[in-house]
Amino acid sequence: MSLALLFAAVAIAGTETTSGTIYNQNGQYPEAVVILKKALAKDPKDSKAHFQIGFAYSKLDSVALAYEHFMKAKELDPKKANDVADNIASNYARHYKVAQNAFVRDDFANAATEFGLATMADPTQATAHYNLAVTYSRLAESDSTCHEKALAEADKVLSLSSPTDPNYTKALQLAGRQLVELGREDEAVARFTRLVEEDPSKFQVIEEIGTDLVNEQNWKGAEVFLKMAADARAKVGSEDFNLYYNLGVAEFNLRKENPAKIDEAIGYYEKALGVQPDDVSTVFNLMVANMAKEDWSNASVWGEKYAAISPSDPKGWQYLARCYSELGDKDKATEALARYQQLR
Repeated sequence: MSLALLFAAVAIAGTETTSGTIYNQNGQYPEAVVILKKALAKDPKDSKAHFQIGFAYSKLDSVALAYEHFMKAKELDPKKANDVADNIASNYARHYKVAQNAFVRDDFANAATEFGLATMADPTQATAHYNLAVTYSRLAESDSTCHEKALAEADKVLSLSSPTDPNYTKALQLAGRQLVELGREDEAVARFTRLVEEDPSKFQVIEEIGTDLVNEQNWKGAEVFLKMAADARAKVGSEDFNLYYNLGVAEFNLRKENPAKIDEAIGYYEKALGVQPDDVSTVFNLMVANMAKEDWSNASVWGEKYAAISPSDPKGWQYLARCYSELGDKDKATEALARYQQLR
């Protein structure tokens, strides 16, 4: 190319960038994009063109493209760093605020859309990824395909933040729950096993997930996490009544698919009583668990203990009457049944 032609090309490119800038100033953003693309085709290192097309894309709400060009403008001209940061922050804040308002209204579909746009406006912001993960987990209650999306966003938070970040632990917990929902319990176990192997005192992170899953009656998932928490607690010598009790509940509710779970439930209930003796609910559950395995002798022992500490509950006497009847002790069965009929 001759020197004259080179100067002509530079002049034309400069003219297109200038025209794009003027289009932006006049609010003609689609026209700005068209001509600025031409400028960049001729000179991919035109930092002003990258910045201006980023601005135009922002106004057209193509925030992912805006971010791409803003970052390129900063790379080519570090002096633009502050202006780039301001524009990216503006795009991010606009969508993040709309998303928050939608989430508060339980409009999770729109919240997901807007949080998604916020992550595209600034992919480095872990907070938006976390909130998008939470939103997808809410949508997953009616659309199971959203579990994978929630997991992907939770993992993004983990890649962007450090363990000291407030959202890091919450994202870790959310990821674990999604893995359980997806039937990938082994993967969840592997992730959290590493966590407690490095620091067993972090058992609470795992235990909270298990407790939530008990409350949601997700017995299989609860079993997975609570057992991990129990193992971690054992390493630091920290027994807990609620953990053992919840494990007993989870195991008992898994008895239909595996009858052996009843014995596990009984074991955990007995451990719970080791921490908090004579807990009424635990004693009652031990009676019920032994009845479920038709161990009428032990069931009657726990039934008698329950009747002693909670004599005004008719159900305890009703179940105790059943135990005595199965053991062939008609006199005690009749007496217990009479107490039941009197109390009810």
